[in-house]
This record gives sequence, C-alpha cells and structure tokens, in this order.
Amino acid sequence: MVCTTRLSRTFLALGLPMATQVALAGYSFEDGNLKGEANLTAGGGAIFSRNVNFGAGRVDMRSGKNGGSRIDWQEFYVKPGVKLEYAVQPDFSLLAGGSLVGATTLGDGDAGGFTRRSDGKVSTEEFYGGFRAGEWTVTGGRQNYMIGTGFIVMDGNLDQLDDGAYWLAPRTAFKDSVVAAWDHGALKAQGFSLGTDSDLGDFRLTGLNLDYNVEDHVTLGATALKVKAMGPKGSTLPRRRDGMLVYNVRALNAKVPGLPDLTLNAEYALERGSGEGVDYDAKAWYGQADYAFGALPLTPIVGYRYTSFSGDDNLTDNRQKAWDSLSKGFVDWSTWLIGDVVGNYLLFNSNENVQQFSLKTHLDEGLTLGAIHYQFWLDEKNYMGTAVSDRRFADESVVFLDWAASKSLTTSLSYNWVKPMAAARQVFGDDQKFSALELYFTYRY
Repeated sequence: MVCTTRLSRTFLALGLPMATQVALAGYSFEDGNLKGEANLTAGGGAIFSRNVNFGAGRVDMRSGKNGGSRIDWQEFYVKPGVKLEYAVQPDFSLLAGGSLVGATTLGDGDAGGFTRRSDGKVSTEEFYGGFRAGEWTVTGGRQNYMIGTGFIVMDGNLDQLDDGAYWLAPRTAFKDSVVAAWDHGALKAQGFSLGTDSDLGDFRLTGLNLDYNVEDHVTLGATALKVKAMGPKGSTLPRRRDGMLVYNVRALNAKVPGLPDLTLNAEYALERGSGEGVDYDAKAWYGQADYAFGALPLTPIVGYRYTSFSGDDNLTDNRQKAWDSLSKGFVDWSTWLIGDVVGNYLLFNSNENVQQFSLKTHLDEGLTLGAIHYQFWLDEKNYMGTAVSDRRFADESVVFLDWAASKSLTTSLSYNWVKPMAAARQVFGDDQKFSALELYFTYRY
C-alpha cells in the first residue's frame, strides 16, 4: 500500500540519476540550451512514545545511559536543491545537480537512542554531474539510486548521531558513486558503484541491475552486486560485509489476467561469497498480494504479505547466515521499514519473519485512512546475539490518516502500539505496551 505522505520522506528532491524517477514540484527555468529546476523540501515530525523497549527504557547509544520509558521528541529538516541540463546537441546533454540538507533533533532524542537533543547539522546531500547521450545516462558524484522497491539498495546514509533527524531520515544519497543507465523502453539496465556513509558501515556496492516491463502486466528484475568494506583493516569499522555477493530476482506490480483489481509482488535474494575469513550464506524473500474492491464505497484495499530474513543459528563460527539489510530504503508504510516502532528501534530486517495484514481506504481524493497489523517471529532463537527460548517476538498495530492538503503540503497522523510476546519479554524483562503517536508534515516547492 502506498502512503503519499511518507513517500516524501525519501523521494522528494531526489536527483536525476535514479532507477525510478518521481516528478518534483519546483521552479522550472529555461534559457536557450540550458534548462533546470530549483526545488525546496521541508519536513517536520513530533513523536510521543510511551513504555519504550516495553518499559525497559531508552538507552543512549553513546553513553549507555537509560533515559526512561517516556520519550518525546521533534525533528525538522530543510532541503534546497537544483538540477540542470544543458543541450550540447539534440541527442547529447550535460547534467548536473546538487542539494543541501539541514536537520535537527529536539526534545528527548529518538526512542532508539540514536540521536540526542540538538543533534543535527547542515551538509551536502547530492552533488553530481554527467551526461545523457541517446539511451544512455552516466552520472557520478553524490547521488540517489534505488533498485526496485528499495528492498536491498536505496539509502546510502544512516541518519544518526550528529546527522540528527533519525526518524525523518532526509539523507539518502550515496557518496563517491557512478551510475551508467541504459533506457531502451521496456528494458532498462544500470551499472553502478555506490559508497555508503560510515554510520551505515562504510562499504561499497558494485553491480548490475536489469528491469523489464512486460506490457504493463509485470515488471521483472534481477540484480547482482559485490560488496567491498572500505574501512581500513584492523579498524573498528565493520568489515563483515567484505567479499559478499548479493543476487536478487523480483516480479513487481504483477497483474493476473481476469483479475484487474489484484496486484502481486515478490522478491527473492541470496547473500553468498566470502571475505576476511567469513563465509556468507543468507537469504531473504517476500510475497505480497493486494486487492482493491473497486465496486465498494471508498474503494477499500486489503493486503497480505509474508516476509522472511534469515537468522544465524551459530554466532561463533565463520559462517554468517543472518541476512544483512545493506542499504534498504523507505518507500511507504512497511516498505521497507517493517513496523514504525519495531522497524525503527527493535528489528532491522534481519533474523525475522513477518506476517502483515493491511487495510486502506480513500475517504476522499486527498484523505486516506488505513490500518496494518504485523506479527513478528525471530528466524533463529537469538536477539542481537542474546539467546532466547521462543521465536515469537511481538505484534505491532498501526492506524494512520494521511492528508494531502495541497500539491505542496502533505501530512500524516498515526498511532502505533506493540505488544511484546515471549522473546521480547525475555530480552527486555518487561511486558508493557510500547507505543508511539506520530505527527508528520512535508512541504515541497
């Protein structure tokens, strides 16, 4: 299900070199062979959380101090950007673009302890250049790039510590990157080399992606990439990804003949290879079905998805079986932040199996009401290395209201609550309901 409000958290102000483009609002200009667009995005959120970590309290990742179980905070960001295109010849253009991000966290800091009050800074987000020649587009620098729905590759920056705005996550660009894209109508291909920031792990993804649109019935895709850890050997930066090979196949937005209201999505991925004494043997997959009841009032859409990320049953050997989420992105509710509470603060797309039931309806053209229920299991009986006796982890439910007030302003209000099950109660030693009331807005020009 698509939430237009939350889409703006990552897609607004994206630059030219993306596998998936989103139309942007902004000020367009043209002077002879030069054309471009200046745009501005601003966002803010207020989150009120109770019984953090099921009552165990928020732990600051830097000091290790417990800040209590009632955590309220606010986040804001502003992102001005520009993109340019200069036509040298009818079929050859020079491209350039850039943007800045200023973000801050206020209040108690986020519920996960990843940011504190007053964390935040102004920094370069995108800064790229390149060219378009016929069906080819080549760009290099700091730029955004996404594969499919962001299941594995989308976000090159983890907004924590002095970046600020961990929940809003306005920074997504990959550093020191090159993308060569070929667009031949239904067939699209990209070769890429992408660097992530140090908070995400300071690694590089290099590979090839293919997408083929089968007459609007389904988009088939495949990706192969290699991971290289960029931190120096012997440093404290994680190098566990070095030498990893990742393979992904997918079928997105599939339509079944005779059932136009049914939409199917599925992906399967493997992590293999070896490096620095570690062998990789992990997998992840999901299957999803959404059905729109077009003949009913308010056109309700019901959905079901099962998602699996492998865990590791032996944390002491040199074989890594737990799925590494790499640079997953955020597109809409539950994709690929599975549960706004569990996905942000408890489980991170590794060692988990999730059932998801969803319902969404359009109250009018700009107002959407929805609800999602998630059931979480651990794939193997450990939580971040801590052994547990039961795989059943938690249930999360959310009710949300999205309002597109205008073409420029979108807002969202949600209430999320998580019930701990046997594994979570064993890990955190408490059984209170972890909840969050979230208010969010985005303005774009």
